[in-house]
Amino acid sequence: MSAPGIGNLGTLIKRLEAATSRLEDIALHQSSGAAATRDATAAAAATAPSASAIPPPPPPPPPAAAAVEQPKDDPPAVKAFDEQLEEPLQEFQQLSAKIGGIVNDQAAAVLKTFEAQRQLVLLAASSQKPAGGAASPVFAELLKPLQAALTQVIDMREKNRGDKQHFNHLSTVSEGIPAVGWVAVEPKPAPYVGEMKDSAQFYANRVIKDYKDSDKTHVEWSRSFIKLLEALKGYVLKTHTTGLVWNPNGGDAAAFKSSAARGAATGGAPPPPPPPPPAFDASTGAAAAGGMDAVFGQLNQGENITKGLKKVDASQMTHKNPELRASAAPAPAPAATKMAPPKLAAKPAQLKAKKPPKTQLEGNKWTIEHHDDNRSIVIDNTELNQTVNIFNCKNSIVQIKGKINAVQMTNCTKTSILVDTLVSSLEVTGSPSFAVQITGRAPTILLDSCDSGQIYLSDQSLDSEIIAAKCSAINVSLPVQGGEEGEFEEFALPEQLKHTVDALAKGKSRVKTEVVAHAG
Repeated sequence: MSAPGIGNLGTLIKRLEAATSRLEDIALHQSSGAAATRDATAAAAATAPSASAIPPPPPPPPPAAAAVEQPKDDPPAVKAFDEQLEEPLQEFQQLSAKIGGIVNDQAAAVLKTFEAQRQLVLLAASSQKPAGGAASPVFAELLKPLQAALTQVIDMREKNRGDKQHFNHLSTVSEGIPAVGWVAVEPKPAPYVGEMKDSAQFYANRVIKDYKDSDKTHVEWSRSFIKLLEALKGYVLKTHTTGLVWNPNGGDAAAFKSSAARGAATGGAPPPPPPPPPAFDASTGAAAAGGMDAVFGQLNQGENITKGLKKVDASQMTHKNPELRASAAPAPAPAATKMAPPKLAAKPAQLKAKKPPKTQLEGNKWTIEHHDDNRSIVIDNTELNQTVNIFNCKNSIVQIKGKINAVQMTNCTKTSILVDTLVSSLEVTGSPSFAVQITGRAPTILLDSCDSGQIYLSDQSLDSEIIAAKCSAINVSLPVQGGEEGEFEEFALPEQLKHTVDALAKGKSRVKTEVVAHAG
């Protein structure tokens, strides 16, 4: 122990040694005669109260390292969060309440997500960055509330895919809400938020298209959510340019405590009081437990402190024989065990929980989701009115046999589709490094926010319309006329547009757009 006063082990030993010396003197005087005995008895009576007096209670141990408390005044990063996001978040909540139903329920989960994000910003502003950064188990533990709220928002779309009236609403939020994961992105989190906003914009445009002539509330709702993501991007770009900002002079992030309610400034309930000392058994003269509790118990015996002592002669008294003290030197304290440095844990899982693969026919809709490195997905026994939705697949190949209505692929990476014939269209959204081959006919191919795509058309699909938006590095391969089977010629879709102002009659003008094609 290193605490001063009675809590110090060295002080205790000195006090016990002084009391022992006093009692040894009394024992010698008792053997010198009756008069000496009376004098010794009187002296003992006079000194007993001071020797056996109950010592004052030990001072309380020094408090443990205080946990990081929420500051009374919000840090600048939290104030900026409230100023820039509170208004668009309230607008989104109000419009969601007007629509009601599952849209309002999902909006309530979005509010929980932003509250968890605000709490994480507050924690970072009051704490030092954990060792290992985003790859540390401490940071992974801190992300759990945000991850739980984010998963709840996304699950609402997955569980309500049959709600055709509000599916685009749910998809708008589900595609954009992962933007709150910028807290784990370094060194440029703002572009990540922008990418999530672009993904949400695709479904928001669908909502606007469906309701622009019938219900303006849905149109305003779509724009309010995009506005919320734009405000989040502006906040991250201004306040957290290279990543979540931590406080180098703050406390331990793992010990951070604050109320879960927004705006609460309490530091949590105080720690429970220490357990009471074990009861001292007067009959045995020992405490119920060993260690320092037993030492304090014996010191607090009062007059009974001398009952456990035995008489010794002068040759055994250490205060009269210095050589005995030299031979009874205390044993050296054991060397402190050197602790091994903590091992860095593996990189925590992404905020978006990984789900099991799924291939299922629900009504007239095939659902293919969450496949990874599966190159043998085959959909056969199809019917003309069926559609296929492919979502969140990686390094996979989907083969669709027969004639069906439409195919839609969203948020897939390095995924290929082999289709026979489509009645309506093939739609690819937010899916980099994709490949599509049409062996029959497909009237329309829609591409949105894709990069590095390959499209192979057959002789029957040469009249297909390809509509691309925000796409790059898209190549279309056409069969060589008169060539061997499987011989294709590749053409690149232009990515550059030239815009000019075309003056019309009567002082009017218009913007004229031309495609810039590169030959060679």
